Amino acid sequence: MSRRAVIDIGTNSVRLLVADVPDGARASSPSGLHPARTEPPLRARPAILPDAGLARLSRRGPARASAPRAVDQRLTITRLGEGLGAGAAIRPAAAKRTAAAVGAFIEAASAAGAGPPLLVATHALRAARNPDELLSRLRVPVRILSGDEEARLGFHGALAGIGPLPSHARVLIVDIGGGSVELTWGECRRIEDSLSLPIGAVVLTEQFLCHDPPLRREVAAVEDALGRTLDAPLDKISRPARGMRRKAPQRVIGVGGTITTMAALDQRLDPYDPDRVHGYRLTRRAVQRITRRLLAQTVAERRDLPGLQPERADIIAAGALVLRHLLVQLDSREITVSETDLLWALALGC
Repeated sequence: MSRRAVIDIGTNSVRLLVADVPDGARASSPSGLHPARTEPPLRARPAILPDAGLARLSRRGPARASAPRAVDQRLTITRLGEGLGAGAAIRPAAAKRTAAAVGAFIEAASAAGAGPPLLVATHALRAARNPDELLSRLRVPVRILSGDEEARLGFHGALAGIGPLPSHARVLIVDIGGGSVELTWGECRRIEDSLSLPIGAVVLTEQFLCHDPPLRREVAAVEDALGRTLDAPLDKISRPARGMRRKAPQRVIGVGGTITTMAALDQRLDPYDPDRVHGYRLTRRAVQRITRRLLAQTVAERRDLPGLQPERADIIAAGALVLRHLLVQLDSREITVSETDLLWALALGC
């Protein structure tokens, strides 16, 4: 076994995974790295986790023997994408918070006995016209993932922890992030296609949900945007053209903070328990019920909900609307929730 560390710089949060990886798994490629900076990292605040402690995957470990085993897993909400939609610019305060979290996680990885961590970034740095606002504050190189790369890695990461599934089983992996939504589908051993769409929970909240709680017309505007963005690709996924050999997905698997939070809300988990979230089958009926409740509540009221990380209270309603729309359009009765995602794929060297 070798010990590896990966840090994901997202639109809403920064995450760390330190994992023991089976011998023979290749290290992730360094291609696409943005150069390191010489400035020292800023001092970070303590990592914020749903249970104010260390989040870990199931003590039983992932279902597949070849999957990594978590040694340390942390998350801090820094909201790097705050205000990004207004001018496509990263704000200095958001960059400072994010750099502080990255610095703390680099130190944590070293303390856990891992080698230098691989750093990746997703939607916020893809979309920003000033990525150097953050990159100039870091002392390590960062690999900015394309939307296709993010989707592919999410697919492999989810399947590393969910299973075993028949090799020819058709699956759809859904990742609802702060900045974007990734959809990846195919057979367990082969990706057929993927999409990355800029309709994450932070983006939709800032663009449409201006009141607290949201007004009906604001919710309708989100639903209209989701219909225009998602319905055509979802129809392609769920109803393949006549005469084509492929079939609709037999299993829908969800990753990312919105979906794991919805599973925690459904179970009223306080503190958050990844053992009970990973592999949980979240029904469409439960998603509809929780979404209605979130839309009726103020942000302050949501902060008191068991299972909801308080820092997510302002964006969870938008994320729930995305998940509800997906399940309704797919005519899927449930989604299987996975704690393993692109961090796990990167640890494996996918």
